[in-house]
Amino acid sequence: MKKTICIALSVLALCAMPFHISAEETEQTVPELSANPPAADTETEPVQTDAPVPDLPDTPAEPFVTDFPYDPMFSMPETEYIPVESIELAEFNDEMYVKETQNLSATVSPMSATNHDIQYASSNTRVATVSASGKLTAVGKGTCRIYVSCDNYSIYYPLTVKVKTESIDVASKFIVLKPGEQFHLEAAVQPAEASQELKFKSNDDDIIKVSEDGILTAGAIGSTSVIVSNEDITILVNVIVSTDKDTAAIQNPEKPDDASGLQNTDSLAQRIRETDEREITVKDLKCISAEVLKALYGTDKSLTVDLNEYTLSIRGQDIFNANNEIDTRLDLTETENGMLVKFNKGKNLPGTVSVKLKNAPKQYKYFYIVNAQSSGYQALNSLSDNSFKVSSIGEYLLSTKNMNRIKINLIWILSGIGVILMLSVIYIFTKKKYWFW
Repeated sequence: MKKTICIALSVLALCAMPFHISAEETEQTVPELSANPPAADTETEPVQTDAPVPDLPDTPAEPFVTDFPYDPMFSMPETEYIPVESIELAEFNDEMYVKETQNLSATVSPMSATNHDIQYASSNTRVATVSASGKLTAVGKGTCRIYVSCDNYSIYYPLTVKVKTESIDVASKFIVLKPGEQFHLEAAVQPAEASQELKFKSNDDDIIKVSEDGILTAGAIGSTSVIVSNEDITILVNVIVSTDKDTAAIQNPEKPDDASGLQNTDSLAQRIRETDEREITVKDLKCISAEVLKALYGTDKSLTVDLNEYTLSIRGQDIFNANNEIDTRLDLTETENGMLVKFNKGKNLPGTVSVKLKNAPKQYKYFYIVNAQSSGYQALNSLSDNSFKVSSIGEYLLSTKNMNRIKINLIWILSGIGVILMLSVIYIFTKKKYWFW
């Protein structure tokens, strides 16, 4: 019995041992609180504040969760991308001379396109260059493409740059031939980079016939002129066909042996013949006579007449018929479309005449010859500083408008709408009686 009791007490003692050990560890880890805590180090003492110190949670805060569903009305809308569909230039001159410039102005369609940043580029900067603002400058002879781009859309315009002709040189501008005799008229274009494609034309095929390569064949006795030209300028070569006894009398056409002596009495003609000036200017001359034109003909000199509203000039190399006098009084009429100009009182001009307006009310941009039969406008050379050139009679128009654009007549549009409305009313009244069947 005693033995059994001892075994039971041993078991109970073993079970109570862990609780005793845990209690001792707890007593050892808890520090004793002192009534007088040690003073803190002044260097590490925190800044005093009256704000209460919040109780920090032992666990991190849960994220904020809402039960409200997502509403797209409260979100920022996305910008819709609108691509460029086309690019157009307001005006483009596809042929230019070296050192000439033109300003490009491009328009993007549609107007609502997202990107309107237009860029310009040249395929060959040795031929032409173009700035970021669209200023196109011809640099050298050749061809290239001018690209206009915006967004992912790009177009190009072909451009040809030429060298402007300064002169067409011939050995002599006065040739005397016998009937049946031939002469090779050789001509050279200056500078060499300019167009060398020359054309020859006789003003009278009965007196002189000329081939495509400049071979002159004399025919009937008389005098005429041969026109030598390229795409830029024109000169005239005076050709006389005569027998031997007539040759001495006409080799110097500026001094005929007739009794009139008109050239000797014309002081301006005398001045042109004797002066070394290449540019001769006179004021308020009403008529450039045939004598003056003959003195100027074939030379490298030019005559300018200075009038109140304009200046009128003609070069000796641009005269092809010195017998056609010039009436310097032009008819200038301001119309709703621009300045209407009439030349030489309906008489033929002796050659190419240059005019520059001095006190024009506008800076004109377009130059047209007016078709009297159809009242249409044929575009000629573009204007520069209100200066233009003409070589034939007619009516000319200087305008700020592009007269060749398609015009929309408002009256015709309204008439068309009226006809459509009338037909619609007739249709409705015709069909009305069937509606309730």
